Amino acid sequence: MMRTSYLLGFLLPHAIDAAALNFAYETTQLTAQEAGNFSAISFGNFTSSYQKPRCKVQPEDAAWPSEAQWARLNATVGGHLLKPQPVGAACYPDRPEYNNATCAYLLGPATATRFFFNDPLTALTTWGEGATCLQLRNTTGRTCTQGGFPVYVVNATSVRDIQAAVNFARNQNLRLVIKNTGHDFIAKSSGKGALSVWTHNLKGIEFLSEYTVGEYKGAAARISAGLEAWEIHNAMVEAGNVTVVTSLEATVGNGGGWALGGGHGPLTSLYGLGADQILSLNVITADGRFLTADMNQNQDLYFALRGGGGGTFGIVTSMVVKAWPKETRIGGLTFYLTTGPGAVTIPSARGYPPPPPLHVADTETFWKAYRIYLGFTKQIVDAGGFGFGDVNPQGNKTFVLVGTMMLPDYPPDKIRDFYTPLFESFREIGVNIPNPRHAYLPYAQRGTGITPTSFPGSPADLLFISRLLPRSLWDDTAVGNGTTSRLDGVSTVNRQNAEMGYRVTLRAYGPTAQAAGYPGNTTSAVNPAMRNMVIHCVTFKQEPVDVLPPDQFAAEHAKLRGRINELVRLTPESGSYFNEADILEPDWRTSFWGEHYPRLLSIKKAVDRWGLFWAPTTVGSDEWRVVTAQGLPTQNGPLCRAD
Repeated sequence: MMRTSYLLGFLLPHAIDAAALNFAYETTQLTAQEAGNFSAISFGNFTSSYQKPRCKVQPEDAAWPSEAQWARLNATVGGHLLKPQPVGAACYPDRPEYNNATCAYLLGPATATRFFFNDPLTALTTWGEGATCLQLRNTTGRTCTQGGFPVYVVNATSVRDIQAAVNFARNQNLRLVIKNTGHDFIAKSSGKGALSVWTHNLKGIEFLSEYTVGEYKGAAARISAGLEAWEIHNAMVEAGNVTVVTSLEATVGNGGGWALGGGHGPLTSLYGLGADQILSLNVITADGRFLTADMNQNQDLYFALRGGGGGTFGIVTSMVVKAWPKETRIGGLTFYLTTGPGAVTIPSARGYPPPPPLHVADTETFWKAYRIYLGFTKQIVDAGGFGFGDVNPQGNKTFVLVGTMMLPDYPPDKIRDFYTPLFESFREIGVNIPNPRHAYLPYAQRGTGITPTSFPGSPADLLFISRLLPRSLWDDTAVGNGTTSRLDGVSTVNRQNAEMGYRVTLRAYGPTAQAAGYPGNTTSAVNPAMRNMVIHCVTFKQEPVDVLPPDQFAAEHAKLRGRINELVRLTPESGSYFNEADILEPDWRTSFWGEHYPRLLSIKKAVDRWGLFWAPTTVGSDEWRVVTAQGLPTQNGPLCRAD
């Protein structure tokens, strides 16, 4: 077997032993002797009974570890134990970290850098943490506290660091959280009084020309937990003639929660979800032990980690994923329709040359065009593509529809034939987009890891609820009185939501069992509803909710939930996507995992009898709850047994 390593910008081809697939940081492990010499980091014992206090220990509790114990943990992890303060503290005059210049940097230049991704505490969504130390120019009347941010962070540089942190948290009855890049919509990487394991700096990728496991034999890539999509793309460009499935968002950590919870991207309809790519995982379980899960060993854990959700079953340090020894190119285009009197700011065209926005004077015609595009998305998915269809309200009854289609590996001479029927349908209702233009772009493109969602309080920091729209919507012709199809009903609900000021987005992709390929659907915990979907529909409240008082937050959530329940009523056979969902999703067990939930819960109880790995709406999470003073669904409170 030949392996190509991409580390710190270099490509190094060399031959290796087939069994020697660990990264260097994975060979540094905690020994039984080390654990025996420091009882606070001793390995877990599955035969002992669980007898711990009702709540995880908080800093103000008498049982909180002593400074001497923290110091010894720091020595154990080679000085990688951090006690960071929220970066927003620089904006608060009553904080010792106050610095007006630093605050100005956080609110300005830092948003166009890697600063927030490289911070051990920051998550891009602030409200779920508790919004306890926001970066604001005017902080009058507000306070900055540690709040829902972890107290200590282990900046993991080896398996040994993570094992020590896991054992310390379990033995000291501390809340443990896992943070990778900070792409975290509902605060899975936050927790009041927690010890955090930060995997962000575990970086490495190796391309394997031949890899065999189970019945799989072919090209693969070994990726580290902290590797982001843009870094994988840079490696693909350097290596040439190789394709690895990644997130569409460049700064998402491919080896973390993205793949463990499902993971969609531009190649999903062609090759499946991120979870479908995983051939093997190296993972540290709740007892502190380091093991491998694949089709031949630890099969239950392998099943659970492929779609069962991050932050639940263990801490993944690396994974082997499928690769294709070829360059992939993506044909596609973007178009814009507007209606209403307001001005239009054109968002990104995702690399494709868009025509000028076409203004549709008649609002009813605009929504007819939306319905036409909604119907066309199934064809994009069936062609192995990925589609966007976002309605952006701009106030004063003004709306912008942004449509993009991406067709990987589609014959270049057939792309125009593919999309021409869509624009002909538009013209039939009076919407004439002149000379639609497409482009054929390389899938792997160099990046820098700086994106519009590179800072907290960015467009990611909004209240939203999602729903998967099943293929059956496109197959049904009518419901009710026989004149209105369910897809018509979805179009009407989305229109109503946009008219109420919500932003409604469509992500069209189809991770069917056929697209997923071997090892197949039976070895994956991916939500069965995703195997029969065409669209992942997300409805956003436009204004940030991080500064709303509790009663207003509850009212806004209830209002949005009521609107999404209209989509639920139209799609009773479907569910939601775990990685991008409502933190208060009703019946989340069925909604996120369907028939897989009983097996996942059984695995959870078998591998984590201590309830160490906990995050909102994860498998088994209903056995615990965060107790907040205001009753908000944030992480700004102690984690306690639900009973």
